[in-house]
Amino acid sequence: MGRHPFGEYADKYMESVRGVYAEETWKNRERRYKRMGRKLIELKEAGKITTTSPKSMTPEDVRVYILYCKERQSTADLVHEVNALRKILNFVDNHAVEVCLNHNPGLKPMFKGNRRKNVMSEDVYERILEKSKTIDPTDFNMVRAYTLVLMCINAGTRNKEIRFAGVRDLDTTSWIFEIVHVKGEETYGQPRKVPIPPEIRQLILTYLLARQKWLVDNSVKSQALFPSKDSADGFLSGNAIRKIKEVVEADLGIQFDLRECRRTFGQRYLDSDLDIESVSVLMGHASTKTTESFYSRKRMDKAVESAKRTWKDCGGQ
Repeated sequence: MGRHPFGEYADKYMESVRGVYAEETWKNRERRYKRMGRKLIELKEAGKITTTSPKSMTPEDVRVYILYCKERQSTADLVHEVNALRKILNFVDNHAVEVCLNHNPGLKPMFKGNRRKNVMSEDVYERILEKSKTIDPTDFNMVRAYTLVLMCINAGTRNKEIRFAGVRDLDTTSWIFEIVHVKGEETYGQPRKVPIPPEIRQLILTYLLARQKWLVDNSVKSQALFPSKDSADGFLSGNAIRKIKEVVEADLGIQFDLRECRRTFGQRYLDSDLDIESVSVLMGHASTKTTESFYSRKRMDKAVESAKRTWKDCGGQ
């Protein structure tokens, strides 16, 4: 082993779990270990820990590392950081993380508070939808951007799911969109189908015509719903998807992220009184607990409206 062996152990651990984690999860974990290695080297060179070797780290080294990260990372990210450190130390039969947390019970990161994130307001959604009806159908970049964003909102797709979508996954007769390349597709993830609402169907048809012309004009052969002329596999990168989304942001002078689009998908269905079980299935969640805890719950004003409707059903005002 070299002077700073963490990276070598990390490589061995990551190779052992290749094919166990989904590809995107594997890449994220690999990046985390690279960052972790750099932080450990910094602490070792500052004389704050005794080693960077996962095999030799002591509970005190772990304590120093967690405290170091605690000042620089969110609680949610720290939970993932400690879990990743535990996994690589356990891989070499070192249980220093467990010992450290047992001896320092207040050190274990605990996520508290509301896990729900913001969703897109109805006003913003209506602005996007209305503008999509007035854009120049020959402006490929604009048509593509609005189609992508509105599909993310109305199909509840993750970045990966929309970028790896195939044109054949979208049935424009039944208007069912089959999401094949889901999160955790190589392990726990299951393909799912979502209906495409009438309000964006004409835009999608316009985009499909523009897409076909773009393929011909650029001499590209691709089955991707949102094709790339630069990548070997014909699919856009995750960053390219975000750049396309930014076209809508710049056009309307607003800001949102793709995760917000996905949460809005669940929120809109819940607000329209679709049962939580169906929303959970459409979002690709294993249980309704995830849907309720992390993504969406009926908005307060919508809940009040639903409550008032029960009065009318019972003859009240």
